[in-house]
Amino acid sequence: MPQSDIPLLWSALGANALAVLFYLLHVQIRRPAIWRFAFALVLTGFAVQTLTLALRWFAAGYLPVTNLFSTLFFFSWCLAATYVYFELRYRLHASGLFVMLVNLVLLAAALQRDPAIPALVPALDTPLFTLHIVFSFLGYALFTMAFSLGVLYLVRRVTGSALIPDLSKLRRLNEEAIFLGFIFFTLCMVFGSLWAYLAWGYWFSWNIKGVWSFIVWLFYAGMCHAKFVRRWQGTGYALLSIAGFGVVLFTYLGIGLLLRSNHPLG
Repeated sequence: MPQSDIPLLWSALGANALAVLFYLLHVQIRRPAIWRFAFALVLTGFAVQTLTLALRWFAAGYLPVTNLFSTLFFFSWCLAATYVYFELRYRLHASGLFVMLVNLVLLAAALQRDPAIPALVPALDTPLFTLHIVFSFLGYALFTMAFSLGVLYLVRRVTGSALIPDLSKLRRLNEEAIFLGFIFFTLCMVFGSLWAYLAWGYWFSWNIKGVWSFIVWLFYAGMCHAKFVRRWQGTGYALLSIAGFGVVLFTYLGIGLLLRSNHPLG
């Protein structure tokens, strides 16, 4: 990997850590200048991560998302991009604390892994692989955002904190995150099927990673329907968002760490 990546990676981690600290400070002091500075740090960290991703992509000649370090880093980048979108559009302010804390954990976990860029497996040398990966992690990021919004919904309902958006807004944003995530994850499944057919001659494999990816898709397809069912609205939807994140984590990390799969990415 380029040697310049190492200080950039630590700079991104530092910017995200400081953003979390200033969001915490805003919870205590509640001054607009503090959350603005926290968001400026978020943007700084995202810009550094974007530069790092671009350098690694240029050095590798392909989207370098082929090992645990690179998937954690790309997951973190997608989550930061998702949060920036929601913050700029909906002004979440201090509510960004939770999602940025999740992002900080992802980035810190990535830095514990080997950042070397491995050689590309020939079967992955196709634009379909890139599209499959990009849409997969954008879906994961939006499902993580929905998880964060679900937690905030429950906290707001219990505490009534004015620092957190009102329940109707949180419900609307949660539904949007789920819907967008479902669209991206559907595209991930489509391009993944095309890639599998061209590489191996079949559209779907019954390997455990493929099966659990389909379970993720079914779960969030159900959630897209559940928002129209009265008993699942509000608290029920927030709880489903939290449960769905557990399914996502198991599909992304649990299978690779606890089980064996012949999926190219574990």
